[in-house]
Amino acid sequence: MTFSSNVTPSRRVLNLLTLGTIGGISADLSLAYLFDTLDLSADLLFGYLIWIFAVALFWLHPAAGALAAVTGAFIAMQLGVQFETLLSVMLFCALSALYCSPWVRRIYLVLALFLSVNVGLIQSDPVLAAGFGLFSGAVMTLSYLIGRATRKQLASRLAAERELVELRSTHEAALAGERRSIARDLHDILAHDLTVISMQTQVAAATGTPESRAAALSQISQSASAALHDLRRVLLVLQRENIIGAGPGDAPELDLESGLQRFTERLEDLGFTVDTSVHGDLSSISQSVEACLYRILQECTTNVVKHGARGHETNDCTIELEVKEATVDLSVTNRTDSTQAPALKHASSGTGLISMEDRAATFGGTIDAGSPAEGIWSVQVSGIQLRLPR
Repeated sequence: MTFSSNVTPSRRVLNLLTLGTIGGISADLSLAYLFDTLDLSADLLFGYLIWIFAVALFWLHPAAGALAAVTGAFIAMQLGVQFETLLSVMLFCALSALYCSPWVRRIYLVLALFLSVNVGLIQSDPVLAAGFGLFSGAVMTLSYLIGRATRKQLASRLAAERELVELRSTHEAALAGERRSIARDLHDILAHDLTVISMQTQVAAATGTPESRAAALSQISQSASAALHDLRRVLLVLQRENIIGAGPGDAPELDLESGLQRFTERLEDLGFTVDTSVHGDLSSISQSVEACLYRILQECTTNVVKHGARGHETNDCTIELEVKEATVDLSVTNRTDSTQAPALKHASSGTGLISMEDRAATFGGTIDAGSPAEGIWSVQVSGIQLRLPR
């Protein structure tokens, strides 16, 4: 059971209430002094004390202040203090409607109206009694209605502000997700090709024959062209989303079959022996899943270039793709012989693995990356759904 509404009094309202109380009492005393009717009796002081006590309790809890005001008013009525206590009750009619829970404000309104009836009954003149009772009851009801209307307006504004905060939070989360997606795509696009370019640059610098230099430069040219090709694709996606300005060009799709051939040839050009096998029908893979597997395969082969060992009698790297009835699995395994320096050592930020996990999770798949045996590193992608369920 709650005693307060969803609208709470601000410090400004509490300060105004306190100043209003002090001002009201001061005005009452000043008028009494001007008309030479000032009588600081114990009953009058008690009425003032009830008003101050109710305001003090209102600072602690609105319901406590409202109930204290109406309770004190009944006591003050028995002592003959009518005007001051009625002002207090009329004021708290609006405050209770504004800041108290429904059952508290309804109880307060009933007690306030009952109090107005009693005020009328104690008058000696029947006409004055009826008029005074009806007038005080009408003022109390009007005060209550004003408080209720204000509460509804404030509640509506607070609800709109909360909704705006939620929308901003959702918007910020969407922007953060979009930034992660762009960063992931840029990493996937550039990391592989730049790694190959860096590798071939060192090969060209280390070898002395014109043929080997020509082959390395040719591979560098192909990798740079592929990086630009993929980068243009991302930029065109951003252009379609109006994130950047539009420009000429097309957005080529990522073809998994050509990607398998392309990455295999690049590894072989770098001196790795590669065994690539495909089981199942690649044409059954949807375009979005194909792009996902393409990027995962790109990241895996990039890691092979960075950390793999080459020159063994058996395969340095094994790539296996299996298309099942409803899912597709991808496996990339490579050697990491600790006695032989890998082709090139690069620092790793861990972004690539996170990127692969995000991509796989998007299509219901999982990634298990680790070393199943000494000198072996394996990335197992399993459970990628051929088509997302609707």
